[in-house]
Amino acid sequence: MNTQRSEILAEIERRRTDLSVGLLKIYNYYRIFVGFALLITFEQNLFSTQLGALDQQLFWWVAVIYTGINILGTVLTWIVPGQWSSRQLLIFGWIVFDASMLTAMMYSSGGIGSGIAALILITVVTGAILVTGRLATLTAAAASIVVLYEEFYLAISQTTFSYDFFQAGVFGAIYFSASLSIQSLSKRIRQNDIRALTQAVELADLERLNRQIIQRMRTGIIVVDPNDVVRMHNQSARALIGTGADDDFQKLPAALQQVLTAWREDSSRRAPPFRVSPATPEIRANFSAVRNEDTQGDVTIFLEDRGEVQQQAQQLKLAELGRLSASIAHEVRNPLGAISHAAQLLNESEELEPADARLTNIIINHCNRMNGVVENVLEMSRRKTPEPMRVNLKQHIEEFVGAFLQSRPEAQLEIHVEPDDTEIRVDPRQLNQALTNLVDNGIRYSEENQQGHRVLLAGGMDTASQRPYLNVIDYGQGVDPEQEPNLFQPFNTTANEGTGLGLYLSRELCESNQAQLSYAPHDNGGSCFRILFAHPDRITA
Repeated sequence: MNTQRSEILAEIERRRTDLSVGLLKIYNYYRIFVGFALLITFEQNLFSTQLGALDQQLFWWVAVIYTGINILGTVLTWIVPGQWSSRQLLIFGWIVFDASMLTAMMYSSGGIGSGIAALILITVVTGAILVTGRLATLTAAAASIVVLYEEFYLAISQTTFSYDFFQAGVFGAIYFSASLSIQSLSKRIRQNDIRALTQAVELADLERLNRQIIQRMRTGIIVVDPNDVVRMHNQSARALIGTGADDDFQKLPAALQQVLTAWREDSSRRAPPFRVSPATPEIRANFSAVRNEDTQGDVTIFLEDRGEVQQQAQQLKLAELGRLSASIAHEVRNPLGAISHAAQLLNESEELEPADARLTNIIINHCNRMNGVVENVLEMSRRKTPEPMRVNLKQHIEEFVGAFLQSRPEAQLEIHVEPDDTEIRVDPRQLNQALTNLVDNGIRYSEENQQGHRVLLAGGMDTASQRPYLNVIDYGQGVDPEQEPNLFQPFNTTANEGTGLGLYLSRELCESNQAQLSYAPHDNGGSCFRILFAHPDRITA
């Protein structure tokens, strides 16, 4: 807001400068005109005047110098850049010079009775317009002082000419009144300009914001006039009706035009879903009159992709199905535990035949596997909203490795994070869950490839996106390219004892923390699972 106000003040100052330069040029022409008018009036013999009544030679020379300097000043105003000719002190100097020269001509003409004091008033008024602040008041003060001093000097230096201090004082008061009035008026005009520009900027920003919101909306929006000519639309509307970005969009498609015509005839009628063409999605149109429910005037058309609505309904069904699955998993857990316990007791019997013992082991192994599936399903159903916090990546990985080695002391985990001060914003508990799944998988694949229990945890800052990342790299044989498209799908596994939910859960945990989990083959032939975190300073709620 401060930046916006400074820009407005700068625009006001620019306008004032332009106005001052223009007015100064006009004033220069006026000064030249006054100089020539005084000289011509002084030299003419048609009628008598008081000009030069006290000292003709002084009046003539002052008028010539005044006119010549004014001509020179006008030329310089055209040559010198505007920012110099609009300087406050320079203009103040010109005003004081004018008042002084006119006062000198007034003295040589016998004092204030010559009428030249009225010309000084125009100079003071012009100064109040061109000069702001205290300098404007100082201009009126300078003019009043020189006029009073002129009458005082006339009184002590000349005995044949009458002086009039009262009239000089009246003119001084007029100078001050005119200057203060002009200053007050200029201040009001400036404040009105600031208010008008502020409102214009706010309206422009609001209009730009509205356009951005409309353009980014998934709902298609079209505004038409009473003749059904398109006045405004967004990109979603083009996509829904199948109009290309370069196509002229002035008339509505026939299908939409037909629905709009029916609504104009009966606004209570709800339009059925329709397709603009076989290649476009099925859409539903809603209409709203722009002004006072006038259905024959401007109308706003809202277009919705019926497929997306159905998809949202499907997602709600899936959410309910997930809760139902969690309930079923909870109910399965109890009999599954009983089966596993009974198999274990049976396996401990001394009279059990070897073949039967092998069957009981199969029962126990599959019970454990199913219990893992149940645990994962329950974990998905009761997963909490993440509570992200800013942590140092290297320090957090070291803490995770220390805790992991307590349960898996045989693991060989390497850590490589550069730079050391790399920070991430994430829920540490959920990140540890995702890392546990990834590291467990990495150890298993490294072991299958006769590479021990080795896993590398490498992190840092991605140079392209300027976002922190963490790579979990194993030393296995990598993922079969045919399996890559289904790698993060639930219940997708190549292990005999796997549940197929580890990678799926890891990706869901990362996405809930605004991070991205992806896979890429590593140079050593193994697998690299990269977690690309959101920028710690730009993460959104």
